[in-house]
Order: sequence, then C-alpha cells, then structure tokens
Amino acid sequence: MRFGMPSLIEFRTVEEHARFCAEHNLDFYELNLAFPWFQSDKIDPDELVRIKERYGIDYTVHFHDEINPFDFAPELRAGALNNVRFVIDLSRHIGAKRINMHLLNGTYSAVNGQKIYAYGLCEDEYLGFVRDFISLVETKMKDMDCIFCIENTSGYRFYHKHAIELMLKSPVFGLTFDIGHNYKASEDDESFILSHADRLRHFHIHDVTKTSNHVALGKGVLDVDRYLEMVRKYNCPAVIEVKEQNALVESLEYVRSHM
Repeated sequence: MRFGMPSLIEFRTVEEHARFCAEHNLDFYELNLAFPWFQSDKIDPDELVRIKERYGIDYTVHFHDEINPFDFAPELRAGALNNVRFVIDLSRHIGAKRINMHLLNGTYSAVNGQKIYAYGLCEDEYLGFVRDFISLVETKMKDMDCIFCIENTSGYRFYHKHAIELMLKSPVFGLTFDIGHNYKASEDDESFILSHADRLRHFHIHDVTKTSNHVALGKGVLDVDRYLEMVRKYNCPAVIEVKEQNALVESLEYVRSHM
C-alpha cells in the first residue's frame, strides 16, 4: 500500500514537502495548486522533476478547490478549461500518477429555507459542459500513465452523480474517496462511490470531529481502521490529508501501529 502527504501550511516549497516525504518514508506528495506559492508563475516543472528524482518520491496533483470547468459564464468556463490544460500538461511533465478535482455545487437560490441549484434546473446544459470537459481530458491525457480522479466533497447532488457516471464511461477517469468529507455529508457519498468500486483509484484519509475536519487519524469520531481496511482491499494510494506536520506525524504513527 502506498501513502502520501498533502501540501502543508508550514511549507512554502515543493522541496520542503519532498524532503519531509522522504524522511518519513512516504511514497508520494500531492501538490495542491490552490496554494499561492504553487501557481504556474511560481513553479518550475523541470525543477519538480529534479526534486522528485533527488528524493525518490512520486507526485499526485490537486486542482485548485474552486476550479469550475462547468461554469455557465463562457469566459469563466474558458479560463477554467485553460487551467485544466495547464494541470494536465504539468502532470505529464512531472510524471504525476493521479490528478484530483472537486465538483462544485454551483450557484443557488434559497427559497423558503431550501437551496435550489442552477445546475439542477439546467441539467442538460450542465451535462453538455461535462461532455466537453470529458473530450478535452481524454484528448490531453492520451497515452498518459495517470488517472483523473473526482473527489467527493460536500455531498453528491443528483447532477454530480449524473456527471460522474458520464465521466466513468471513459477509462481516463476514476474516483477519489475522501472519508472525512463523506462523514460531513452524513455519509451519503459512500454508497454511491462503492457502487462504482471498480473505478476507485485514490483515497483521502483524515479523521473528523463534530466541529473540525482534517484532524489526525485516531483523534476524531471515524472508524479509521474500517477505512484503512478499505484502502487495503481496493489497493489504492492514500493521501493522509491533514493540514500541518504534527498531525501528519501522529497520523503516520496511527497507520503504522494499526496495519
């Protein structure tokens, strides 16, 4: 089984992450493109390759959390698709094994305390954007040894499920199961993900409390051992997705003592 680390708030360079990764016998580092110091004008893909070789690690890549290639505004959608092209080109250059992306809920109106989402009202248009996105990703990722993974976040809505089912018709797509996000979404995502277990390719593992997310394994309310067994069963790489290094060290100790 392969475990990796996320981008941590204390570290401002890829090399700091890679060094920590190697020192703690982790297999890979997930480069999070939401951080300001990892934008396209601040990273050198050739240097990322040198760092990877120097420390003997692999990469995965996490899209900016707010990237939305399905926006109704054509200008915003075009910008997001350009970012998709950049991320795939970067991933190819550095040999990343996984690309991870969230699906956003999109805009909504609150009516009598109920959120009504525009993607649900205009699902045909939304799914048309999804098909364009799939075509782009398939073309850009042709012959890459990499999987484009869709992560559960705040709970799948019906239009997310329809979009994912379209994506999973293509072999370049897979699923990321974030166990903490699943808990925060009342555990509604797990059954959908496991109904597509043959396409499960990546895990984000972290514990949660009633008030906090991304806490150290064993410090919250999740049955972490059950999910570690799931990681083993499906033989997927797993990012220990906590936010600072002390929590990561504690989580590594948990994993190594419970496996």
